[in-house]
Amino acid sequence: MADAKTHANKQLILAIGALACAVLLFAGGFFILNHTKEDAAAYTPDQIVQKILDETKHTDLVKVDQSQVLKHYDIPDDVVSASSVYTGKSSESAAELSCFLMTSSSRYDELQKVISRHISTKAAGFKTLNPAQYKLLKDCKIVHEGRYVLVSVGNDNTQAENIFRSMVG
Repeated sequence: MADAKTHANKQLILAIGALACAVLLFAGGFFILNHTKEDAAAYTPDQIVQKILDETKHTDLVKVDQSQVLKHYDIPDDVVSASSVYTGKSSESAAELSCFLMTSSSRYDELQKVISRHISTKAAGFKTLNPAQYKLLKDCKIVHEGRYVLVSVGNDNTQAENIFRSMVG
């Protein structure tokens, strides 16, 4: 009788241990899948910006050459793996549409500071020269989703955000 009770206790401990392992494996798998999804990159920044430009019918923006992006945004190394930056064709225009693919979603705070500094510097130049363009800069939209960040300065920020979120959200 004592052997049967000891055997039953061993089975109970083994079952509880197996259940605990299964729960840990499930939780670990869920965490890994969730983290992988957050860091996924289904589109390039160029594809995202091009779709926004196509759907908003922008004709007043021009692509900034990749070698010139650092003149606009002083981005530290290893924060962004790809980018697409479009600015107004005229120096009198504050319009801009940019998309960045960060190396990791955890780098957002660093990139957000760079973006804010860029927008503030640009706004300072327009403040007295062109109040309408200054207002566009003050109303700019910075949208973060996973590894992607969108910067939209213009009259159709909400539409740009909606297109962006439909692609990467």
